[in-house]
Amino acid sequence: MKRFAIAVLLVVAMVGSGTAQQRFNIGGAIIDPSGVTAMDMFNYSQHSYTFGTARSAAMAGAMTSLGGDMSSLMINPAGLGMYRTNEVILTPMIGVAHSTNADPSYESNTSTRFSMSNFGMMFKAYEGTGKILAVNVGFGYNRIADLNNRTSFYRPDNNSSIAGVFARQLQQSGMRSDDFYDSDDYFDWWRIDPKYWGAALGYRCGLVYDKDNDGNQRAWAPDMYGTNPVVDQYASLNSKGSIGEYDLSVGMNIQNKFYVGATLGIQSIYQRREVYYGEEYFYAEGNAPSGNELRYFNYNQTSITDGSGVNFKIGLTYRPIENLRLGVAFHTPTYYSLDYSYQAAMVSRVRDNSTGKVISPDPEAMTEVWRDNGPNSWDFTSPARLLFGASYTFGDKAIISVDYERDWYNGIRTRKTPVGKGVYDDFFRQYFKGSNTVRVGAEVKPIPILALRAGYGFNGSMVKDKQIIFSSPVTYQTQYATGGVGVSFGFIFVDVTYQYAAARQTDYRLFYAIDRVGEVDPSSGNTLYKDDYSGIVRTKLTRHNVIMTLGFRF
Repeated sequence: MKRFAIAVLLVVAMVGSGTAQQRFNIGGAIIDPSGVTAMDMFNYSQHSYTFGTARSAAMAGAMTSLGGDMSSLMINPAGLGMYRTNEVILTPMIGVAHSTNADPSYESNTSTRFSMSNFGMMFKAYEGTGKILAVNVGFGYNRIADLNNRTSFYRPDNNSSIAGVFARQLQQSGMRSDDFYDSDDYFDWWRIDPKYWGAALGYRCGLVYDKDNDGNQRAWAPDMYGTNPVVDQYASLNSKGSIGEYDLSVGMNIQNKFYVGATLGIQSIYQRREVYYGEEYFYAEGNAPSGNELRYFNYNQTSITDGSGVNFKIGLTYRPIENLRLGVAFHTPTYYSLDYSYQAAMVSRVRDNSTGKVISPDPEAMTEVWRDNGPNSWDFTSPARLLFGASYTFGDKAIISVDYERDWYNGIRTRKTPVGKGVYDDFFRQYFKGSNTVRVGAEVKPIPILALRAGYGFNGSMVKDKQIIFSSPVTYQTQYATGGVGVSFGFIFVDVTYQYAAARQTDYRLFYAIDRVGEVDPSSGNTLYKDDYSGIVRTKLTRHNVIMTLGFRF
């Protein structure tokens, strides 16, 4: 379905949104959900290799050189060549995500999900006695990103309202309220670009108007609340979903010295987001409007992103001496194609001060479902990745493994979107950079059947300026601490891991409309608008994961 041409980037930070012809920079976490933003593409490009099998997770994903684990399919396929037996495994997990804000919450900020971290199978396709000692083939699934989280907060005693942003948005668009209706006076959502659906809902629910009391045309303005009302704000942002990768891999053992491998990875993305925002108004004596008085409104938005990606991985591991392994792997950029759907609804409560009765301009206004799919999908490529690893084994008693990973987030590129090819590329170049990740893992076997494991991972910042205020939160730094235990009975083994992750996120605003040229009209000298924006939101996100692998060797 063809999307209307969109002049405003849905994404951009306060310092960079809009085009040269636009008066106001408009955006925010509540304003932007009608399309896939640059923030979304960046978040979908962040992969964690601390999931996978419970053994790999316990060692913080430091498996680039170690191999012999089903997580090798997604990290370094050369590790597949180290298998000596066939293997089938299954790895469920329970994840608990918790967010905290500087403001008090008004509902649960914890999300608990049961999901699949990994499953797979590896088979020996060839065994020989020449230079090539073995060729192994594996197929499996590995989770690479968890998109489950929720946050809510309540902010009393504000002096800004999203109604002012809606008014600027509609004024800037050039649309009038008459444009919303067809020839039969039917309100037609398909006449309105989805990025204006929130503002149009505001019109239907009494937040903004473009006519005075006599029906004369005027500028869009919020006029159902009086002078300087006190505004209580409520917000919640809930996300459900994940990114997983299905891997088809082949690994080769060359004289127990060199191991090479390749993986074709097909990724699956699903995310459902529910964004709620509400305002309640309180008026000091003499400040309430004389006519209709807006008391509160509730605004709900729902979007679903569903798509796939494809990439290719190659890897090499070298064993210069018996106990030392050195590994390197390269992951090509992942080419994503995403379908997107969006819907919004609003309900308000208005009091007629002349009669004292409660009225509602539109008790429950709801938009149609908008879909970007097929030829109008959102296509982009994620960063390329380069991984190095070194591991040392102390006989059958212990292992230590260290990984380094480099990701080029400034290399994210849009290929085809409903708003134009390459429309976000300058944004990625300007605000993002390459990041460095270090992972360290250790395993100790006090007795042959028991393994004790621990790991630590640090994912460094990929944002150039950590103080920047984006239109939605972006995770820019993550630390992992892991620990686990494994028990092996020969043909069957069980591994259990606990993983703690703490993520730092950039500040963001719920909404903003910043005047590019100032508050005064240069032609008349009259004050036009004041800047409208919410306070800054700061969110901390932590995750607790319990991962268990059940495996069979034969």
